[in-house]
Amino acid sequence: MNYLIFLIFLLAVAIRFLYFPDNVYFAYDQARDSYTALEILKGDIKLIGPPSFLSDKIFPGPLIFYIYAPIYFLFNNNPEAVSAFFRVFNSFGIILTFLAASVIFNKRVGIIAALLFAFSYEQTQYSLFISHQPLAVIPVLLFYLGLALFLFKKDARGLILSALGWGLAIQLHYGYILLILPLLLILLIYRGDIKIPKFKVILFSLVTLLTTLSTFIVVELKYHPLLSFFSSSSSYVSLYPEETLFIINRFFHDIFIADYRFTPIIAVLGLMLFIAVSITKRDPQKKLLFLSFWFLGGLTPYLLSGVPSYYYSAAASVGLLIDFSYLLNLLIQKNFLVGAILLLLVLANNFSQIITINKTGVNSDMVIQPGMLVSNQKRVLDYIYSQASGQHFSINALTIPLNVNTTWSYLFEWYGRGKYHYLPTYGGDAAEGYKGNLKSVKARSELPDLQFLIIEPTLGIRESFRSNFFREESYFTKIIEEEKFGSITVQKRQKI
Repeated sequence: MNYLIFLIFLLAVAIRFLYFPDNVYFAYDQARDSYTALEILKGDIKLIGPPSFLSDKIFPGPLIFYIYAPIYFLFNNNPEAVSAFFRVFNSFGIILTFLAASVIFNKRVGIIAALLFAFSYEQTQYSLFISHQPLAVIPVLLFYLGLALFLFKKDARGLILSALGWGLAIQLHYGYILLILPLLLILLIYRGDIKIPKFKVILFSLVTLLTTLSTFIVVELKYHPLLSFFSSSSSYVSLYPEETLFIINRFFHDIFIADYRFTPIIAVLGLMLFIAVSITKRDPQKKLLFLSFWFLGGLTPYLLSGVPSYYYSAAASVGLLIDFSYLLNLLIQKNFLVGAILLLLVLANNFSQIITINKTGVNSDMVIQPGMLVSNQKRVLDYIYSQASGQHFSINALTIPLNVNTTWSYLFEWYGRGKYHYLPTYGGDAAEGYKGNLKSVKARSELPDLQFLIIEPTLGIRESFRSNFFREESYFTKIIEEEKFGSITVQKRQKI
């Protein structure tokens, strides 16, 4: 059995490394966090994590920076190495999925669930996205594995594992504080089956949780972000049921059938089958209910925020995968051929999306600038340096965020200087307060004759801004030639 799990793990790694390094995504957020990790290597201790889309007052923990830092130290600041780590790290979800399914049901269900995780299109997308949220998959799995051990194996040490997973998940995104909802519901439903753990287990669980959350405690004592957030927040809570239904629909799309015309039908049939099995088989009733809370708990962030991004439900779909694995195992026992065909169809649905979408990196539901790939960015820099032939040049860029050169500053410092041993001047409007070390020269008269304009994928940039940007650039330079590298365009320009 261990040998089989190891083979599935290797298969998962191989699937996640398809198209590597050509599909490594690297845009502003990745460059910003990379600079922060490099600051840690210089001795600058961080207590606060990356900025948050949902709030300007509360932030994730800094754990992600301390993960990046040693990787950059060992691999010369190369973001491709970080991407490789993400792919391997996500693959360890195979083992945790197998263990959780085995604890809840049996090892046959565990094997099926592990195989589904290995082929999961959703999980491969998590493995491609260099950011703090996707790494929460493993901690969330630890959280539910610990609960399963506590409830179904009567192993109180599972609480310690759950505390560790919960704390690490919150480190990676504060939204995972909402795991308290499925936790309380599960403990309420199972209260009659729970034996109160020994005091030392409860104490060690609390110490584990508080240790993983220690940076939040220090920051709160020093800056009071939570107090500020709650004092300025409205007491009215909005709910987003339509957006949540879309997320459920997307789960079924990604897992079972990649056609939104049929996903509602599959979801309804699946729900009917789930209810039928729950009624006719008494033994797994509470186990299936546990998996329901697992899955529905992952929908809570969408119900409260309405934000459709994948990563707020890390590992929520694994509850659905284990549920499906249990039902599939029942079918295989009754009709092996039909069960095997159904399993192959689900695996094919996921793998088809992987080979179709993953070659171009992270999908548009995950990021706003799909196509910002390191492979194309390196080609951009190679082209620019080859055209420069050793002479000094300047660059300007149409970027997201607007007028922020953090991404290209990092790329030139890492790849450009590393390969060609000198850096350009930045000749555009560079917004202040953002990370990046390229020398910025705003006086056009002081820029060199040879200049290059880099145009990122413009989705999300207003047409009026694009027109004004190019109009202003044409006042000072003229286009000599233009090259396109994937979704990134480069114009070689000459000062007028």
